[in-house]
Amino acid sequence: MSVIDSDRPTAKPGRQGRTPEPRKRRGGVSGRSYIPYALIIPAAAVMLGVLAYPLFQLFNLAFQNVNDYLHLVNPGTAKYIGFDGFTKVLSSGDFWDSVRRTVLLVLEVVLLSVVLGLGVAVLLNRVSNWAKVTVITVLMFVWAIPAIVTGTVFRWLFASTSGVVDYICYLFGGKGMLNHDWFADPTQGLYVVVAVSVLWGALPFLVIGFNAAMTQVPKELVEAATLDGANGWQAFRHVVIPVIKPFLIVATALSVIWDFQVFGQIWALRQNSPEPGYRTIGVYLYMQGIGSSHYSSSAVTSIAMILLMLAVLVFYIRQVVKIGEQD
Repeated sequence: MSVIDSDRPTAKPGRQGRTPEPRKRRGGVSGRSYIPYALIIPAAAVMLGVLAYPLFQLFNLAFQNVNDYLHLVNPGTAKYIGFDGFTKVLSSGDFWDSVRRTVLLVLEVVLLSVVLGLGVAVLLNRVSNWAKVTVITVLMFVWAIPAIVTGTVFRWLFASTSGVVDYICYLFGGKGMLNHDWFADPTQGLYVVVAVSVLWGALPFLVIGFNAAMTQVPKELVEAATLDGANGWQAFRHVVIPVIKPFLIVATALSVIWDFQVFGQIWALRQNSPEPGYRTIGVYLYMQGIGSSHYSSSAVTSIAMILLMLAVLVFYIRQVVKIGEQD
């Protein structure tokens, strides 16, 4: 028997035969895209309320001639001097010397900390679990030690009398290092002792962060690179580094920000009275504001410090936004 076309069931007109149309979203804001903004507004308002008044007072103070005497004894004599305070600070050789020391110290410490942090993180991925847990526990303990305590410990280690570092150098053939004064030359004291103490405190965050980032590298990619003839360094450079690059960039930017503000280690190493050769911009700011009671000059220095850090902060924020967009 033949099947007649008219006997075939046909779709009934109505809702069953129609393709459901996507529901239109109402309002000016599509979907729930307003929720992140609603959640962030309270935090932004609190942050603005906490920072707005101090920043206003900082800029207001920078255009005055306020010092300890005018502020405490005769406040009425304080007056606005315009940009004379900026001219005085920016024309000071001591200020630019502190900036130069800070930039050199930051470049040295950040480079060494990133390289050593990557190296130790690679080693942690190749040891047993109990060794990894032990090392990470020690690193967390080091990270929890305050900067002042770290500076005090390193002052003892590098002491010219009964210093552990001098004795170790003596044992390894450095006959003239037995009572060597590491702090006599500010160049050696700043770029060796201070750098090592800052590096000691910076490594835990970088090692733990790099180790966590490397666990996200697919093992299949490394194995494929090895099968294609790549050695260990080539696999690390062309496979591991591109995967951990977002964290590497963010960690480097954060290291620059933190190392730019170094103060506690220098203050403890020089026993609360750093010589001019040890004055980075953070120490210089403290000596001007608290040590010499030049409040207006320290306000100008603070603004200059903020502007110097602005480029790094903008770079850091852009990288965070890019990482968020990629996710």
